[in-house]
Amino acid sequence: MDTSLASYAALCRKTFPNVDAEFPGTGAAGGLGFAFQTFLSASLEPGIQIVLDETRLRDDVKDADLVITGEGRLDGQTVMGKAPIGVAKLSKEYGKPVLAFSGCVTKDASACNAAGIDAFFPILRNVVSLDEAMHTDNAMTNMADTAEQVFRALQIFHR
Repeated sequence: MDTSLASYAALCRKTFPNVDAEFPGTGAAGGLGFAFQTFLSASLEPGIQIVLDETRLRDDVKDADLVITGEGRLDGQTVMGKAPIGVAKLSKEYGKPVLAFSGCVTKDASACNAAGIDAFFPILRNVVSLDEAMHTDNAMTNMADTAEQVFRALQIFHR
């Protein structure tokens, strides 16, 4: 697939000399960024920045004591511009601590710590299928139970 897409990018470069297949975001979502940039002269912006600006999260973060973020799976790719890192970077502008909760955490998720997430926690409490983990009732229970334990631990240090 990579070889075919590289050939496609080279073919596009013949007609559109300014095309840049290495530009950040051109490979995301199946190459839509590349197509938009090449054929529609679109400018690409990180999606998380648009979300942060539109939600005015900065206004909430600057007054927060603690920032909580998360996603379904924290891994090495999370640091490549996904929402939790965007939230963490914004939070660090104000010196705020950041916790993340996730359904699943991989070994390479430790890169998230270097990118601004102070601590992260997987919420699964036992081995289950993906369908069971994603069932709304199970996910809500797992999140509530894990968050309760994290905040119990935090209370120990703030007595």
